[in-house]
Amino acid sequence: MLLWELGQIEIGVGTLAGTNEGIDSTVAQSIHSLKQWIKQTQPHILGDETPWVLKGLKQWLWIFANSDFP
Repeated sequence: MLLWELGQIEIGVGTLAGTNEGIDSTVAQSIHSLKQWIKQTQPHILGDETPWVLKGLKQWLWIFANSDFP
């Protein structure tokens, strides 16, 4: 959807799945480390994703908060 909104670019599901599989091993350890850090040091973190339209394009804002950074 994002690529379509940015320039009417079509990408097949197989291409996306292949790309995800290709980068999985590269980022797996970093994601695992981040998950462990969150579980051990940030037990009460909250997240929110809010969409809005800017100049006709859908934009997203991600917010993460806990008592240390309200």
